[in-house]
Amino acid sequence: MDAKRQDWITTARDNTIAAIREGRIDDAIRGVGEIWAEGRPIHDFYGDMSAVFCDFIAQELGEEAVEKAWRYLGERLWKPVFEAAAAAGAEPLAGLYAMFLRSHGYDFRVEEDDEKITFLLDYCPSGQRLMMEGKLEGDSRHPLNHGVSKKPYPWTFGKTGVPYYCGHTELWFNSMPKEWGNPIMSTQFGEFDADGKVTGSPCRTFFWKRQA
Repeated sequence: MDAKRQDWITTARDNTIAAIREGRIDDAIRGVGEIWAEGRPIHDFYGDMSAVFCDFIAQELGEEAVEKAWRYLGERLWKPVFEAAAAAGAEPLAGLYAMFLRSHGYDFRVEEDDEKITFLLDYCPSGQRLMMEGKLEGDSRHPLNHGVSKKPYPWTFGKTGVPYYCGHTELWFNSMPKEWGNPIMSTQFGEFDADGKVTGSPCRTFFWKRQA
């Protein structure tokens, strides 16, 4: 009779639920962290995969084509989500953005005044993670050398050396909402050292309560 590998199909969530039902509080608390840890490898793999797609596009068609690819994705994927949330105002859109950040694994702060809601991204598990893991072009710490902007484009925040991956942030959260006629949000790229650590201002995203 074939043996069944129950250990391979039992998730951290399954184990945590069992611990809660059986009153094993310490195991349940530990299980919360295990649920989170179980999802990180595939999260990071997909982030790297997106960066590799950008590399391929830049190598085959030039880095200007990376902008076109992110714009295509933005029109197809982000625009319907953005328009549905933004129709209700800055608060619901900012709440949706906060949900994305939490599920993504960001470390962030939120500040609010009469004019805007500001998100300060102290750690980004995508573009900044690539920096910190040495996975960007010109870094010898890792064999993956994902592309960075060679010229300063609007979609790279007017800077060189910005990961192609991060181009979607400027487009989806700044340029494209303006083009869609609703400049309710904007974003700024942060300041980082060679190891990807924030040295000055972190990346920031703004949600404007009253638009000009």
